[in-house]
Amino acid sequence: MNRVRVAVIGCGAVSRNHGKALNALPYIDLLYAVDIDIEKAKTFSSSYGGFPISDYRELVGKIDVAHIVTPHYTHAEIAIFLLENGIDVFCEKPIAINKYDGMRMIKAAQDNNRRLGICFQNRLNKATILAKEIIDSKKYGEIESALALVGWERKGTYYSNSPWRGTYSGEGGGVLINQAIHTLDLVNYLAGPVKSVKGFDGKLRDTSDYEVEDFAMALMELECGKEAVVFCTNCYAKSKICTVEIRLEEAVLTVKQSGLLVEKSNGESEYYKAEVLTGEKSEWGISHGVLIEEFYKARENNTFFISDCTTALNAIEIVNGIQHSNGKKIYIGE
Repeated sequence: MNRVRVAVIGCGAVSRNHGKALNALPYIDLLYAVDIDIEKAKTFSSSYGGFPISDYRELVGKIDVAHIVTPHYTHAEIAIFLLENGIDVFCEKPIAINKYDGMRMIKAAQDNNRRLGICFQNRLNKATILAKEIIDSKKYGEIESALALVGWERKGTYYSNSPWRGTYSGEGGGVLINQAIHTLDLVNYLAGPVKSVKGFDGKLRDTSDYEVEDFAMALMELECGKEAVVFCTNCYAKSKICTVEIRLEEAVLTVKQSGLLVEKSNGESEYYKAEVLTGEKSEWGISHGVLIEEFYKARENNTFFISDCTTALNAIEIVNGIQHSNGKKIYIGE
C-alpha cells in the first residue's frame, strides 16, 4: 500500500472509532485533527495524532483523504469543498440530511474523479455478511418478507450536550436519520433495493428536549415484489434493539450485531455468534475499522467499495420518504 496522508474533521465521540482504525493501518499518516472547537482537536490529537487545527479549508494540498465526522448538516458543504480540491472523502452517515445534498456530493466526486465513501459499518458485521451470502445463494429460496425493529432511548443530555441534535435543520430528523438509518440501510442492502415507502412518523414524548420524530412505522415495497415492515422509536427506555428479520421460502434469518439466527422450515436452526462491544456506545459495533480498511484497499486498487456514495444515497431517500409520506406512497430513486 502506498502511504496516505489523512485528516479527521470533527473530533467528537465518533471520531474515536476513526482514530483507532487509522492508527491500526501501517500505511496511514494521520496528519491533522480538525474541529471548530480547537480543544476537541487537541484532545483527539493527544490520543491518536495529527496536528490540531480549526479550519478544514487549510487542508488543501496537504492531505490525500479526509474523514468527515461532523454534524449532519455540515457534510455536504465540507465534502464538496474537499472533493473539488482533489481530496478523497470518507464520511460518517448519513451522506447528507436530504437527497438533493447527497446528489450534489456524488456529482462533486464524479466530476473530480474522487472517492466518496459513507460509513455504514454494519454492512460488514459478521451477521450481515453471512446473511447476504445465504440470501444471494438462494439456498433457502426467495425473499418472502422482511421486518426491521429499532428500539432505543434518546432524551435529555443527549440533545442538550449537542445543540445541533434534535432539530430538523441540524440533524435532519430524529430516530430515522440517526438511529434507524443503519437498520434501514441493512433492509435495503440485504432484501432490497427498496422501491417505495409508505409510513407515518411523529413525536410521542411531551418534551422540549427535541423537535424531531421519536417514532416511525412504514411499509416498504421491495424491488422483488415483496414487502418489508419497519417499526422504530427512541422511547424504549434502558434498552437497544436493532434487528432485521428476513423470511425466505425455507428459512427465517434474524440479523443482529450479536449474530445470525437461521431457523429452517424443517425445524432445525443454526446460530452464528459474532463479537460485540459492551458499554455506552456498544451500538456502534466493531466494524468501523473493517470498513475503513476496506475503503483504503478499494482506493489503492481502484475497485468498488462496499459502502460507496451511490449505494448510501438510498438510505437517506428512505428516511426522507418516511418523513414526508404521511400515509402516501413515496417512490425511491425518482
